[in-house]
Amino acid sequence: MNRTGVSGVLLAAAMACVSIAGAQAKRRVGADASTTRFAVRVANVSTRTTLKLAKGGALDMPLSPGVWAVHTGGNPLLTPGKLDAGLGLKGLAEAGMAREFDANLARVPGVRSHGVLDKPMMPRAAMGGSANNMGEKSMSVTMVPSPDAPLLMAGTRVDFIIEARPGDQLSLAFMLGHSNDCIIGTGAAGIALFDASGRPVAGDVTSAIGLWDAGTEVNEEPGVGRNQGMRQGAPTAGDPERRPVRAMSEAEFGQRWPAANRMLRVTITPVKR
Repeated sequence: MNRTGVSGVLLAAAMACVSIAGAQAKRRVGADASTTRFAVRVANVSTRTTLKLAKGGALDMPLSPGVWAVHTGGNPLLTPGKLDAGLGLKGLAEAGMAREFDANLARVPGVRSHGVLDKPMMPRAAMGGSANNMGEKSMSVTMVPSPDAPLLMAGTRVDFIIEARPGDQLSLAFMLGHSNDCIIGTGAAGIALFDASGRPVAGDVTSAIGLWDAGTEVNEEPGVGRNQGMRQGAPTAGDPERRPVRAMSEAEFGQRWPAANRMLRVTITPVKR
């Protein structure tokens, strides 16, 4: 997931967005009385001390463009204990290739809507135009496009809107930029969007996010491997393997990774029409 390679992949995705959007529109939940609209915010909360390196020093955690899906049943993006289904998990986990993965979700049963998260925003502070009684100008903060897009860098976030019915879940997946094939995202069930009584869920749902080894590339020391996303010379760099998806804590170097909630925060808010 070197920046040049991923930017090229995302440029191609932008050129193909018309045809992809058409496929997605046919699978979206209709905006009727039985659906609820949610605003979803995904923020990279890592800092320069988040990933501790074995030989000293630390790094923040860049994330690749992400993929999301609203669905019934199990998570269509990955299944712990099962091999990569060939829909695009390998490309996302090893090289941040979100567009291909998203396009394939259109043919997965139970997927109601889906998309790519590749337009991160970042805060920018600016002095206000009016002064108070002390002659001091106020400070305002606005959100502006991140210069590192499509990567979700530390301190940036993506916001998007979904429509769902009771029984629907939301699943997300991003590549950890300093890994070989590690996904940060939802597990087997996804994020429940309604409680047992059918009421919309609101608030911080980060507890549903975990770290997953895709089982498609041999792991290297976190943050330093030459075949990892931020350092690899090509999307196919690294030694291939074929293992079931598993929790990162069960994989090689698994205990070296920080907790998911130190890198990503996800909140959802029901929105009135």
